Amino acid sequence: MDFGELFRESNGEPITYKNKVVIIGDKVILPTKSVSLLVEFISTKSEYKQGIVLGTNKGDFEIDGERLPTKRIIMWETAIPKQVKVTVNTKDKILFVYNAWESTNHLGNKVTDYGYYGAAMIAEKVNETTTIYHCNDGYPDDDFDDLIFKVEIEPVL
Repeated sequence: MDFGELFRESNGEPITYKNKVVIIGDKVILPTKSVSLLVEFISTKSEYKQGIVLGTNKGDFEIDGERLPTKRIIMWETAIPKQVKVTVNTKDKILFVYNAWESTNHLGNKVTDYGYYGAAMIAEKVNETTTIYHCNDGYPDDDFDDLIFKVEIEPVL
């Protein structure tokens, strides 16, 4: 299934596919301007390296006490532990969540892709603070198992 075409028709808005709401990425309204996330890679099933993109409009991140002065981070399945704690500091309490994958372009260079080429996610709300994301990378199919990950939100006290 080419979700890219469906998202172009919907102007990037969520679509319904097989009775499921499918999104390109998730815009999460956080309970406070500073939260701690427990991010867990549950599984991957793709020939492409999979990753998680977290982003803010205005803010930064911390992992293992190290401040990352950037509005967007990518965590690759091969580079971080299965579970990682991430602190998000935002000015507007908005967090963006995407799945990413690494592919090779026509010049043979590795590139990171997310948010297009048919990328799609199903956000399964487990409870008020926990979401499991079932993701397709940009290569057309509709099994939503290329990457499955969980994000739990905890306010920072």
